[in-house]
Amino acid sequence: MEAVATAAERGVTPVATRILLVASRASGGMARHVIALLGGLRGEGYRLAVACDPEGLIAEAARERDLPLYPITFSGSASPTRAMLAAWQLSGAIAGFQAHLVHTHSYHAGLVGAVSTPLARPARMVATMHGYPPYSKDGQALGSSGRLAVRLILRRAARVILVSEALRRDLLPLRPEASGKMTVIPNGVEVRSEPKLSPAEARAQYGLPPDVPLIGLVARLAPQKGLLEFLRSVRLICDRRPEVHAVVVGHGPLRGEGEDLARALGLTDRVHWLGQLESAREAMWALDVLVVASVSEGSSLVAMEGMSLGKAVVATSVGGVPEVVVDGETGAVVPPADPEAMAEAVLAMLADPISAQAMGDRGRQRAAQQFDLELMIERTKKVYADLMRELKEGSRARK
Repeated sequence: MEAVATAAERGVTPVATRILLVASRASGGMARHVIALLGGLRGEGYRLAVACDPEGLIAEAARERDLPLYPITFSGSASPTRAMLAAWQLSGAIAGFQAHLVHTHSYHAGLVGAVSTPLARPARMVATMHGYPPYSKDGQALGSSGRLAVRLILRRAARVILVSEALRRDLLPLRPEASGKMTVIPNGVEVRSEPKLSPAEARAQYGLPPDVPLIGLVARLAPQKGLLEFLRSVRLICDRRPEVHAVVVGHGPLRGEGEDLARALGLTDRVHWLGQLESAREAMWALDVLVVASVSEGSSLVAMEGMSLGKAVVATSVGGVPEVVVDGETGAVVPPADPEAMAEAVLAMLADPISAQAMGDRGRQRAAQQFDLELMIERTKKVYADLMRELKEGSRARK
């Protein structure tokens, strides 16, 4: 520990810093974020391990990289009492790996980390909050157990990373004294590469019709992602532009209800369900307009990815999404749960492809300047280095 902290104090990469990344099962943006950290931190002088559900994308990524993998049983509950089993498992993982820093992702993982912290000293906890709590839509309507969970995370974490300023602003009232340890680090995406296929080839790969206007939603098909609102907007769009087709990429609990609604709306031959893809970039590459229809969102990794590909984006004005998509500059921002407004914005872009392309070009520039994956990783490494300096100071004080 002494050598690690001394290196951090000199401002160099802490060679022996041991970081345990903790995450509940995820398949969307959070999973991509954690996997990006696993790739970006390797070879940078860190020792990494993962504590997570033994199944899922994050566990697969850990195994592919031959990283130590500690299975954790997450209860899916906001109750600290129900988090105790996972906390004991995590405490064992921290001790077994001899972690210096424990970096949690998701509220459930953060709660387990917060319960484990008193048992895991001197390890310090970093909590990344990727969105609003799963037990509320906007962070302001939490039940008593939800408020307790968030407050405990904010209290016990040595650093709290928020993916947007809006998320920071909305959660801060739950524990105002945590302001000094909060930092905003936007998500990051790969901005330097384009798919190898042309947009036309990408359409052919997924069996999508050529030479028609194509719009799309890329999301986990959960209520907060606005699938049903998107489908209702597609109906309105097709009423005025019958040649338009729509793509839905992703899976989740609303898939069946979404298919039922599409049939009821007469969209069976207009909506193409691609399911979960290993990478959605090629599918996004095929689109004329990308739609982010979320009714709750801490930020939007999908919007960043679409912008990095030069796609104009229609997105809802929830959470930190307007910090990503600049209305009138890189896309259009519309009210949430408003299919009419969403349809009007999409139709305007389809009617003026030159303007839409200009928005896409500005979006690509913004993504490169603000949401580069390497920038996200560098900002996260700075958080780690700051904590290692604190560990050094605490070690000296105890001597």
